Amino acid sequence: MGLILDLAVVALALVVIGSLALLAWTLAVSAVRATRLGRSRVATLRHTLTDAEARFGITFAQTSTVLVTLIRRTAPIRPMPPTPPPSAGDSPDA
Repeated sequence: MGLILDLAVVALALVVIGSLALLAWTLAVSAVRATRLGRSRVATLRHTLTDAEARFGITFAQTSTVLVTLIRRTAPIRPMPPTPPPSAGDSPDA
């Protein structure tokens, strides 16, 4: 009877060890997959950021060009003559 119990304990121990090994393997595979997906996401985000940076640079250049054009259009063609100082008879107190 003692031999049967010993064999049952050994069998249960093997089942527990096998279950733990299967769990460790599953966790390792999941970790590798998660790492791969994380790296892929980081690469995608970097690519998206690079594209956005390029679009921002193009938009900034276009905006600068438009602003320079508007400044040139609205700049006075010739300087305005200075206004003469008011004479003594033009004061509101007189």
